[in-house]
Amino acid sequence: MATHGAGTAPVLDHTRVRKARIATFFGFFQLGAVMLMWSTSTTSLRSHLGWEGDDGDSQFGLLALSIGIGAAVGCFAIGPFIDRYGPRNTAMPTMVVYPLCYIPLAFLDGLVGAMVIGVLIGLLRGAFDTAFNTHGVQVERYYGRPIMSAFHAAYPAGGFVLGLVGSALARHFTDSPAVAYISIGVVLSVLGVVFGKWLLSLDELLPPEQDEIPGAADPAHPGKRSATTATLLVMIGFGVLLLGSMLSEGAVLDWGQEFVRRAVGTTAGLAATAVTLYSGAQFVGRLFGDKLAEYFGARLIVGASGVIGAAGALLAMLGGSAPLALTGFVLLGLGLACMAPLMLSAAGRRDPENAGRNIGLVNAIGYVGMLVGPAAITVVVDNLGIEWMPLLPAILLALIAIGGPALMRLVPRYHKPASETSRHEVATG
Repeated sequence: MATHGAGTAPVLDHTRVRKARIATFFGFFQLGAVMLMWSTSTTSLRSHLGWEGDDGDSQFGLLALSIGIGAAVGCFAIGPFIDRYGPRNTAMPTMVVYPLCYIPLAFLDGLVGAMVIGVLIGLLRGAFDTAFNTHGVQVERYYGRPIMSAFHAAYPAGGFVLGLVGSALARHFTDSPAVAYISIGVVLSVLGVVFGKWLLSLDELLPPEQDEIPGAADPAHPGKRSATTATLLVMIGFGVLLLGSMLSEGAVLDWGQEFVRRAVGTTAGLAATAVTLYSGAQFVGRLFGDKLAEYFGARLIVGASGVIGAAGALLAMLGGSAPLALTGFVLLGLGLACMAPLMLSAAGRRDPENAGRNIGLVNAIGYVGMLVGPAAITVVVDNLGIEWMPLLPAILLALIAIGGPALMRLVPRYHKPASETSRHEVATG
């Protein structure tokens, strides 16, 4: 884990912190771009693998499940390494390798091979996610105010921009995702090398705040932070909440294109646009999320988000037309926009010295949504038909609207950097 001299904070000038902030924005942009590269290519991938129509739903569900398994393991396993070796040494490799891992899927034929690659994709996706959320918390601590929603806004921004590219490619290359995977993957990997050099190293992290947070101290050693039962329960609570939101998001990204195409009878290109609009709405929600959380508080934002998201899922499912389905996806994007940033920021700030471990635990539980999600959605699709796909997200988001505000009462306060020099340098930016 990161260690610092007592009461000593690194003094970084504004330019260095700003570069770290830009690199974090790009990391989330890259993650969203790769996800939409996947989501807008699912129809062509299924065509390439011979998994078209109702007969291919089970095989595709197993591939999505394999990605979820890898992601759950990857996001938890990377946590201790982040605390020990720092964000730059752990996050940068994922920026370079992850965008390239989808390419083999375009040249395989068969479920077993696809699932092996799916596990690898998931491992890197989970590690990438945890590493950049941890880095985002460390950068946020230099500013002493909410900026995580803005970081997360880069995720749907990347999805929206690359979703437009992916939608165009989906219209022209309907039998294989190879062109999309190679062209987009290589460009993002090269950019990962460039921006990865700007991430914070271990010795550039701020030391843990000296302010005592209820439930975070070890009773046997006052003032010492540890993985107490209270802290672990808080992390598990955040993780369960995140699970519901990630399962809902996974349902949209994995099944959204097929749902719109088959449930309301649109073309593959228009159906891909529905997923792209979802990401665009998520971007708008996260763009204003920090200010909303500052003004109204996290409790109200999480509760309102659950209501909006559940309403969007119901509208998409019951609307019966392409315009209403697209509107429903927009509401889903707005509803899911700020849930993850608020919870992950709180998890990391509660114990900054072990931010990687804690965020990894929350993410691991959340990514179980990607494990049970494909199986649960597949059961719904197989038994009720794909037109009922949004039912599970609607139920989960309604539950988050009820239980989320109570859990978010545990969100810790923001703390200004201990170093007056650091505070002044960053505040001027």
